This record gives sequence, structure tokens and C-alpha cells, in this order.
Amino acid sequence: MRAVFHLVPGIAGPLVFLACFTGLTGGVAPISARAADEAPAMTSASADQQDTLFAVPNTIASDATLNELEQTIQDVFRTRVVSGTSEGAMTVADLTRRATAAETRASSLVAKLEPYQNIFKTMLDVLGPAPAKDAPPEPATLTAQRSRLLRAKQDLDTRLTRARLYALQAHQLVQVLGQRNDAVQQAMLLQRFPSPAAPAFWSNLSTEAASNLARVREFAGETAGTIAGTARGSALMTLLICLAGAGILFTAPFFLLTQARRAAARLLPDGRVRRIGAVVIYSACCAAFSGGSALVLWLGITGASDVDGSSLARLAGFVGAQIPLAGFILGAATAMLAPRKPDWRLVPLGNAAARALGPYALWFALLLILRGVLRYIDTESGLGPFGVQTSDLVFVFAAAPLLFMTPKQIMRSGETGQDDTPPLQSTIGRIARILAFVISVFCVIASLIGYIPLGYTMLSWICSMVITVLGLSLVFLLVNDLASTVFISSGPLGCHLVRLGLSPRLVDQSVTVFSGLFSILLLFVGIAVAQSGGDFDFSVISGNIGKVVFGQSIGGITLSFDVILKCIAIPVIGYYLIRLTRNWLSGRLFPTTNLDLGSQTSIITIFTYAAWIVIGLTVMSTIGITVSSMTWVVSALSVGIGFGLQSIVQNFVSGIILLAERPVTIGDLVQINGTTGDIRRISVRSTDIGLSDGSTMIVPNSQFITSAVRNVTLGHPAGALSVSIGMPVGTDLTKAVSVMSETLGTVSGLLKDPAPGVTVASITLDTVTLTASAKTSSPRNVDSVANAVRFALWSALQDAGIVASVEPEKNTQGTATGAQPDKISQTDAPAGSTKKTES
Repeated sequence: MRAVFHLVPGIAGPLVFLACFTGLTGGVAPISARAADEAPAMTSASADQQDTLFAVPNTIASDATLNELEQTIQDVFRTRVVSGTSEGAMTVADLTRRATAAETRASSLVAKLEPYQNIFKTMLDVLGPAPAKDAPPEPATLTAQRSRLLRAKQDLDTRLTRARLYALQAHQLVQVLGQRNDAVQQAMLLQRFPSPAAPAFWSNLSTEAASNLARVREFAGETAGTIAGTARGSALMTLLICLAGAGILFTAPFFLLTQARRAAARLLPDGRVRRIGAVVIYSACCAAFSGGSALVLWLGITGASDVDGSSLARLAGFVGAQIPLAGFILGAATAMLAPRKPDWRLVPLGNAAARALGPYALWFALLLILRGVLRYIDTESGLGPFGVQTSDLVFVFAAAPLLFMTPKQIMRSGETGQDDTPPLQSTIGRIARILAFVISVFCVIASLIGYIPLGYTMLSWICSMVITVLGLSLVFLLVNDLASTVFISSGPLGCHLVRLGLSPRLVDQSVTVFSGLFSILLLFVGIAVAQSGGDFDFSVISGNIGKVVFGQSIGGITLSFDVILKCIAIPVIGYYLIRLTRNWLSGRLFPTTNLDLGSQTSIITIFTYAAWIVIGLTVMSTIGITVSSMTWVVSALSVGIGFGLQSIVQNFVSGIILLAERPVTIGDLVQINGTTGDIRRISVRSTDIGLSDGSTMIVPNSQFITSAVRNVTLGHPAGALSVSIGMPVGTDLTKAVSVMSETLGTVSGLLKDPAPGVTVASITLDTVTLTASAKTSSPRNVDSVANAVRFALWSALQDAGIVASVEPEKNTQGTATGAQPDKISQTDAPAGSTKKTES
């Protein structure tokens, strides 16, 4: 029963609750009811030890477990750390591990205990409160059950509070120890020892020789005993099999390069992406096989027995972490340099340079193995400080020449693979050569004058960053080349996506965004490795990545990878949702309504701007910018509005008024400041007016509010026209009016209702003026219809033998029509048009 509760408390708890509840209400007495009946004869402690739901919290977080956690936290807190020494660094590392383990254990107890709070609360809710004094008494079993539940709940709350307290204390200790570890590391980094060139250094080393040799003999004896124990009896066959397996795994990569290249040729298109794919496949295989070889060898040496905590196990842990890295370096160097296959060479080097750099890759791999051994010596061996510094000095004088000679060897080889340009002659190449020379010389000099930890730490960090940069660069190049050759819309997989219905532009944009975000993630990984000191400790690196990706806050503003993703995803998703909603409004909803085009445009525009404001506020909230943090921005904007932003704000407010009040809408024919045209677009800052010559005039919205605007088409009016014709005084007016009336009825474009009419406008000494008036369906066709009317009237009067002359039309200012072609004349003005005037 207890095992079930430990494994699945979320399932077992409700089942036990149902069983208890059934026992309380049914005729069968459950275990809890029987325990309640026996409660007067037993103590609370003995009752809680019964194998029931009430005893589970005690089994999960017993008093002994909680007391042990408390003691561990107190021991870690009371331990004194000596700064600036290797013993201090080891002490801090050990305390950090203990505090982290305590935090993990306490958090696990909290996670297991919390579900029972809800279970007990639910059971108490079912039982209800105790009856009042005047209420009828309840059964004794229910009273006893409630009493036991209250005691069990109180005990659970006490244990849960202690577990939460210990988790919080351990977490605080981990943070403090992390800061203390940084201080200790910095103090050790600048710690100065006697110079190795001085006798004092070797004198101190000889003083430690006896204790150091004793530690070496102890380690050798422990290792020999482990191997001898494995070699005895049936374990000898296991050792031989493991040795053979390790040898096979170690030599397997020598035969996999050709297969890796064939696989890359089958899967990837021709070009650099194929060469990069071969390098990635082969280097990954080398890392996996070398790590597997080391693991099999370790199983053979130990006989699969438990040797955790021994010196040999700790040494194997440090060295084993470096072996896959060494295999990765050898595999990547072999595939990238390709001394026998220039067509597969990834770097622009000639054959001589590629052959010359092969031993340097092996040199670097051996340095990594040595680095693992030195990490054990520095932290776990127990050697004296001068013995540790001597081993670190060996690494400095082994790594500095490699850092110095590698670019020199490339320059010495001379030729390149494609042309005669010397390699590494770019700015980056020259900077890399200079940095390699300066760092190698600096580390050697620093070690010779006594700053051995500084030189060792710097070279060790450079080794780790070389592996990190190489691995991340290969992944970066592979992903970007795959994006530009395979996943692009014209690539093999991109074509399939296009055929499935995605637009080529969307595929290309998605591939570009993904490759960019992946590059940012790789950058974060590189920063996390650099911050970890190059130890390649997965827990440290993952913690640093978590801080960079999920938890960094600067000035109250969160800057992390997931925030960047959200800030990119929210506007992108919002853009497509807004476009989808706009299309639905214009294509589905508005056709079913009586809204005109202007109203539809205003609704869509206001919705668009409101949606983008919500999206902007959401992005700001995601980053962590609140109204209180924007106070200084608002203050600065108020000053800016008072000076430089006044016109922008004025146009913005005017645009909101235009969209809400709609004195002018999309499609209106307007006249403003002597310019006549059709309104094509209204935004919150300006309005676009299409002119008769096809050009567009952009007018600030404030002019529509503060200036006189003539809206010719407001209210959908009909167009009106009038044509005046002069005749001699002796003309038969009856016949002329009849001919003109009949002719107006035959002209297309004139409205029949109201019917066209002919009137006598004026009579002078020698001329009689008749005026023909009519309406058109729209003010926009007044000019074309008026021209047809003039032509028809002239022809009809000529056919009837009536002498006529067309009188000039007058506008409101008294000038002839046509003198100002940009203005609508009074005689051709549409009926019902309005003229808006504001001071």
C-alpha cells in the first residue's frame, strides 16, 4: 500500500478517499472506522502508524528524513570555507553538491505531500463541520473520523511546512555558495605561487613529495585491487570481452568515413551542405563510438560492480567526460581536412596544409584527455598545492605550443585548394593569428612568474571554447545550408510543402525565421558554455542556458529566448488573425448589411488600429514593461508633444475624428484647398486623394478638420446640369422649346424623373436665352452628359432651321466655365452637394 502511494499519489489518494467515504456511509466498517472506535485505547502516534491514508504522509516525510535534511542544511551552513586555496574550492564544490541534493530532496517531498492536502480537505468537506450545541448529535464514528482527519491534516501541514522551509533554505544556500564559488575561483585565479624557475617552488614541492607519493600509492593500490578483483574467476572472461568490445568500438570510426560520405551524398544535394553533412555525421559517430568504447572498457575493468565513490571512479568520471570530446575533435578534423579527398574538404586549405594539420588534431585530443586527468588532480586527488600546480604547469607547456604553432603551420604550407591566395589572410585570420600568439605567450609568461592557475585556467577555457565553437559552427552551417537548399520553396522538401497548399513566400519566410531563431539559440548555448568555465558539466550548462533563455531580468525587463520568441510570434500571429478578420468582415459580414463603403472602411480601419494597440500592449507586458515603468516615457512624450510632436498628435486625433464622424469617406469626390479628387484611403495620420491625372495627393488629416472642404458626393446626390442657348429676338420660342424638350428626352444619361425642362432665362434687345436643365445619376458623369446634351441640342436646332448660339456658363464667382478646370462650376454643380466650412 505504501509503495502505491509513493508511486502514484495522485491516483491512490482519491481511491482511498472513496473507500473511506463508502465505509463512513455504508454498513461495512472500514479500517478508518475501526481505528476510530479503538481511538480511546491508542495514542495518536500509534493510530497514525496504521497502514491507512492517514499514515501515508508520515511514510513519505518521516521525522527521521526531515531531521536528516535539517542536519544537512545546518552542516553546510556552518562549514567554514578558506578562500584562495584549492581546498577552499573543493570545499565549496562539495557543499554545493550537498545543498543541491538537499534542495532536490526537499522539493520532492513537497511535491509528494501537496496532493494529500486536497484529499484531506475534500474529506473534511464531506464530513462537514461539527454540529452546533443545539443541533442533534452525530454518530460517534463520524466524530472520531473528523477528529482523526483533523489530527492527520495538522500533522501533514507540519511536515509540509518543514519540507518547504528546508527547500527554501537549501535553495538560498545554493545561491550563496554559487556566489562564494565565483569569489573563490577568482581568488584562486589570481593566486601567485613561487616561480617554477626559482628554487623555492621545487623546494616546496619536495616538501610535499612524501604525502603526494603516499596518495599516488594509495590510488595505484586501489586501482590494482579493482582490476585484480575483476580478473579473478568468471569476471576474467567479462574483462576480455569488454576489452575486445572496446577495441572494436575504438577502431570502428576508421571504417565509417566512406559510409558517412555516401549517406550525405544520398540525403543531401551537391554543394557545401553535402560536405558539412558528412562532417557532422562522421564527427557524431566518432564521439558516440569513443564514448561507448570508454564505457565498455570501464565495465570490463570494474566487472560491472559498484565502485561509486572510489578514487578510480572519480578519475574515470573526469576522463570519461573528455573522451567523447576527443573523438569528436578527431572525427571533425579528419572529415574537414580530408587529406586524401580534396573534393570533400570543407576548409579552404591545400593538400600539404591538410596533411600537416592531422597530427595537431591528435595533439589537441590528447590535451583533452590530459585535461580530464588534471581536473581530477585539482579537485579530488588530495595532492598538495605545489603538486597540483606542477601538473597544471605541464598542461600549460603542452597547450601553449599547440596554440602558437597551429596557425604557423597553416601559413607554412602555403597553397590553398582552389587558387593561389594564401590562407588566413583575411582580417579575421590575421586577428586569430595575433590572438593565438599573444595568448600563448601570455600564459607561458604568467606561469613562469608564478600565476600558474591563471595560465592553466585560460588555456583550459580556450580548449573548451574551441570545441564549442567548432561544434556550434558545424550545426549552424548545416542548418542554414539546409534551409537555403532543401527547405526553401524551390528545394526538394519546400516543393512538397508548396504542393500541399502553402505559398512559396510563406515557406521562404518560415525557413528564414526558423534559421534565425536557431542561430540565436546556438549563440545562447555558446554563452552558457563560456559562463560555465568550459567544464562541459551538463547541469551547469543547462542551468546557465535556463538563466539566459528563461530567467534573465535586466532593470525589471525580461530578456530571454522565450521572450524573444513570444515577441516575434505575437505580432506574426496577430497579423494573420487581423488579416483573417478583415477578410471575413469585408467578404462575409458587410455584404449582408446596408453599410456603405465608407462605413465599412471606417470599421475595418478602427478595428485594425485597435487590434495592433492590443498586440503592442501584449508584447510590452511579455517583456515586463508596465504602466508604472512607462511613466518616464509618458513624461518625455508630453514634453515632445509640446514641441516637435504636436502636429503628429493633431493629425492622429483628426484621423480618429474622421473615421468616427465620417464627414468624408472612401470614394467621395471632394474639393479642398483648390484641389478636386476622389478619396482613396483614410489613415490615422493622412488621407490619400486621387487626382484626375492619376497621381495621388497626401493631405494631413488636420486640414479636413480646420479647412473648408466641399464633399460633392455626400449623401449620394444626383448630378445636375444646365445648358444656355442664345437665339435672335424673332425666333419662334414655342418651336424652339418644343424641339429642345424632345431632344432632351432622347439623350442617354439623363434622369427621366425629374424630367428635363427648358425655360426662358432672359430676353434682351437682340437675344433670347433658353436654358435646358436636367439631372444625372451621379455628379461624376455631369461633364460627359453635358457635352452630349450640347451636341444633341445644337444638331436638333440646326435641323429645325433655328439659329442658336451656346451661351457661356457662369460659376458662383462669375467666371466662365472652363476658365478654372480644376473647379466645379455652379451650372454643373450636383443637386444636394454640400460645402463644409469651419473657422
